[in-house]
Amino acid sequence: MLSRKHKAALCVCVCVCVCVCVFMTVLKQPPTIVKQSVKDYIVDPRDNIIIECEAKGNPVPTFSWRRNGKFFNIVKDPRVTMRKRSGTLEIGFRSGGRPEDYEGEYQCFASNDHGVALSNKILLRVSKAPLWPKEVLEPVVVTEGSPLVLPCNPPPGLPPPFTFWMNTMTPIPQDKRVSMGLNGDLYFSNVIAQDAYTDYSCNARFLFTHTIHDVMT
Repeated sequence: MLSRKHKAALCVCVCVCVCVCVFMTVLKQPPTIVKQSVKDYIVDPRDNIIIECEAKGNPVPTFSWRRNGKFFNIVKDPRVTMRKRSGTLEIGFRSGGRPEDYEGEYQCFASNDHGVALSNKILLRVSKAPLWPKEVLEPVVVTEGSPLVLPCNPPPGLPPPFTFWMNTMTPIPQDKRVSMGLNGDLYFSNVIAQDAYTDYSCNARFLFTHTIHDVMT
């Protein structure tokens, strides 16, 4: 009787785990100013004052301010706070004080271990709208065809007022014959009869105050 020999093969599967370590390099960055208030900064006297200064960098920058060239110690002023992770200042007046007391030149400094970034020098001023009482002038007599200038003389304001001319209800149309100068005066290159059919009112609108002052001609 023939016998058969059976050979058995043992297969062993081996799983090899390969661990890969990834090292992330964190770049160190000196500060860079990314947001700041405009250089000539005029604020509404009825609102809190916000002076913006934001910067990026690694490590996160710390902030300080100079006012009129000297260190501005905001810790000692209860009206002034600085926003977290930012150099933006907020000056509040709920407990009293005058916005005019904070007019001046401000500059923000953002610092970390790798450098210092400076904002622009920010000139902070409070809007001022002077009183300009309404007045009615005597009628102007002029010959038809002659040139004419109607003076406006708006009072100076901060910022300067927006000046415009109106008749009783609507703005005075302007063209090559009738135009307004930069000083607010209304110029007629030659007067026609229809120009006498209306009253002329010079108006000045002051920013932030939402008031209009006028003079009737």
